[in-house]
Amino acid sequence: MKKVVVLLHGFGEDSTVWNDYATVLAKEYTVILPEYARLSHLKTMEDYANFVHETIVAQGVEKCAVIGHSMGGYVALAFAEKHPQMLSGFGLFHSTCFADSEEKKEARNKIIESIKRSGSEVFIRASTPTLYAEEFVKMHAFIIAKHIEYASEFPPEALISGMQAIRDRPDRRSVLKALRCPVMFIIGEQDKSISPADSKSQIMMPKFFSSSILDNVAHMGMVEEADHCLAFLERFLLKC
Repeated sequence: MKKVVVLLHGFGEDSTVWNDYATVLAKEYTVILPEYARLSHLKTMEDYANFVHETIVAQGVEKCAVIGHSMGGYVALAFAEKHPQMLSGFGLFHSTCFADSEEKKEARNKIIESIKRSGSEVFIRASTPTLYAEEFVKMHAFIIAKHIEYASEFPPEALISGMQAIRDRPDRRSVLKALRCPVMFIIGEQDKSISPADSKSQIMMPKFFSSSILDNVAHMGMVEEADHCLAFLERFLLKC
């Protein structure tokens, strides 16, 4: 029976961000891609974690490696807090265990008001290019355009619910420190969404960790340096 890998997508994207990885990983693993980008009834990270748990259990899974990108990392941490016994491995892909600062929370509130006022597309068009390194945006306009095209269709209510859950999530340093499974971190030095300094400060919290710090990457390493990140993830999963 194949080992199980659960890949959790971030805010302003859906599970298709993992499609290329899932195709490769499916040769060796059972890959599960929970999809919550269009759900507005989930209000907290605990709600998202419960949804992920229900999705996994429905497929008869008892043990899995959970890898979360950005908001998906926050969901993964909430999952780990509730179900540590299910984890064979854990990964934060451009994500952090720290709660938002008051300044960051205020920025989230402004985003929520903007989405309420102008809808999904205006927000997605403005925010999506900032997820990628400036040089990548210049070189890969088509990729950015495709991201904007599909994410602009997300219901405003779903984006608002996701942003509220991000804003209100608690600090989960204790969860990260308590993990006894292998833990991986992928960090972008040009990340504007997650402070690289904060990301690096959490690396040594878990007992067993692997990390990859990418100089030319912002917040979307699985796209910006796809081959490197996939190879790193594959090596990590061998430990799980």
